[in-house]
Amino acid sequence: MDTPAITNRPLILNVEDRDGPRYVKSRILNRAKFSVLEATTGQAALSLVRQHSPALVLLGVKLPDMSGLEVCRLLKRDPATARTLILLTSTGLADARQRVQVLDCGADSHLVEPAEPEEMLLSINALLRQREAEDALRHTTQTLRESEGMFRQLAESLADVVWILDPDEKRLLFVSPSVAALLGHTAEEVLDNPGRCLDRVPPADRPRVEAAFADMLRNGRMEIEFQLTRPGGEIREIHARAFPIRSRPGADGRSLPVAGICQDVTTQNRALRALRDEQRRKDQFLAMLAHELRNPLAPMRSAADLLQQLSPSREDMFRARDVIGRQLHHLTRLVDELLNISRFNQGKITLRQDLVELRSALNTAVETVRPLLDANGQILRLALPEQALPVRGDLVRLTQIFSNLLQNAATYTPAAGQISVDATTQEGQVTVRVRDNGAGLSEAMQRRLFDPLAPDDTIGGETGADAQRGSALQDGPGIGLTLVQKLVRLHGGRIHVESPGPGEGSTFIVVLPVEPWQCWHPPRGMTVPHSGPRRTVMLVDDNIDALEAMTMTLQALGHTVVTASDGQSAVARAASVRPDVILLDLGMPAMDGFETARRLRALPELSGAKLVALTGFGQPEDKRRTLEAGFDLHLVKPADLDELTRLLDGLDA
Repeated sequence: MDTPAITNRPLILNVEDRDGPRYVKSRILNRAKFSVLEATTGQAALSLVRQHSPALVLLGVKLPDMSGLEVCRLLKRDPATARTLILLTSTGLADARQRVQVLDCGADSHLVEPAEPEEMLLSINALLRQREAEDALRHTTQTLRESEGMFRQLAESLADVVWILDPDEKRLLFVSPSVAALLGHTAEEVLDNPGRCLDRVPPADRPRVEAAFADMLRNGRMEIEFQLTRPGGEIREIHARAFPIRSRPGADGRSLPVAGICQDVTTQNRALRALRDEQRRKDQFLAMLAHELRNPLAPMRSAADLLQQLSPSREDMFRARDVIGRQLHHLTRLVDELLNISRFNQGKITLRQDLVELRSALNTAVETVRPLLDANGQILRLALPEQALPVRGDLVRLTQIFSNLLQNAATYTPAAGQISVDATTQEGQVTVRVRDNGAGLSEAMQRRLFDPLAPDDTIGGETGADAQRGSALQDGPGIGLTLVQKLVRLHGGRIHVESPGPGEGSTFIVVLPVEPWQCWHPPRGMTVPHSGPRRTVMLVDDNIDALEAMTMTLQALGHTVVTASDGQSAVARAASVRPDVILLDLGMPAMDGFETARRLRALPELSGAKLVALTGFGQPEDKRRTLEAGFDLHLVKPADLDELTRLLDGLDA
């Protein structure tokens, strides 16, 4: 028995013990482009099926060693050959009992001989096509099962809720188990009653969700964000998205299934809101600082203009000097706070606990707003007691409180209007009243003024000017009344506002505790001339104005000053000058302060000199870098004169 050549044609095993019929069947099959194996006994047929796995066995019933029925039965019982197609052929199968026997043995079909060649081929091809269809269906079913398994595994592993909906029947086909964590109901409970989902939506969001769901039933798409109440009462924010599944063409008039995802975005939204709030607070802080930095510049410029007149009187010179000194101190503190950005990030306000003369804070506040008052033609009356008003606190912050109250009063008082500031003491407290005859405030606005979180509907019947002033007082010029109130409270005081009504003016009243008068020691009016040891000081700075100003100051103290406007000049002159102290700026072009310091330290003539960084960089990291670079000390511009004097006096220690 020959083994057939390898071919892509279907292999048919022709089992027939009669030579003539076997030859005829094989010839018909060969002409029909089938590959053919032949067997004459049942045992040979069983062996060839196991070896070659034919597509079909054309099996005669009468064989010399066993019945074809038994061969069929054995093949169908063996799992390795059970799927082999078997077409039984026999003669004289006329009665029903014999047909039942053929089918009972597991044959896929039978053929009564003699049969026409076309009938035999049609029967064979029909069985082969049926098997192809079965294999295709089996493969498709397996693929679908694998896909469904992968989909379920993916859906079950996601924290997001995945669902599939039949829009025609308004019925959920699938919902992932993660729905239990969101709704408190199992997936089975939600499939049984999808209305449970809507029951968890707060009433305020429900109409919007229902409208979005109705649109989804029509067009298969949805994207919405809403709130959901969990069983314990916790509110979660949900982002839902839906889209049609193109699993069928939809030509039958039915809508396409809709798949959707419900994602809990509460954490993300809170983080986003926190970032936006942080950015808003930062913008407000920077806007406030920018405004506050401009406040002391106005009186300083006025004082400088006075000094630049052709012949200012001696009294005017002293007055201008005092104004510049006070406002410079105020400006320095504000710049320090701007650099200390961590205070803003942490939401902290720090106060110096000094013994402050409140009259000084009030006078400085008046100086700050004087240019605005003069520009508006407004009249300011200042009534302060002659005795000292010692208050425990921060001079700069106290000045901020009253300069902002005066700024607001000037802003909302008409041109040529009147503003007054008076202070009185009683029972260990000082009461400061800032009164204007400007826009005034309604009762509702007075209640809301110090509470930026109060809802708008608490404001009843306020005029446009009233609302405008309230808005500007909260968010406009200055540090805002909310922060003013906080600063007052940090000083142990309280603030409130009184107003007869819109158009009747307003009075802001600040009450602060005062220290016993015995604790107050007025500052000395004049500085005692310096009498310490005279030093040789080298100043290195590319800012010519700063260089000249510091030179005059040090020379006035009796020191010898040598200047250099860049690092190269400083290195070239230092060896011959042999200074006791070198005050060195860091941010110079060409050769910065760090490189200049390195080269100066390499000069043997300067082994005993003190190297001091005098710079506008004042962050902790800047101070660490200067010390690592070999500087002995780090001073931040503008340098405090007392600190500089102590430095020069202490060189011999």
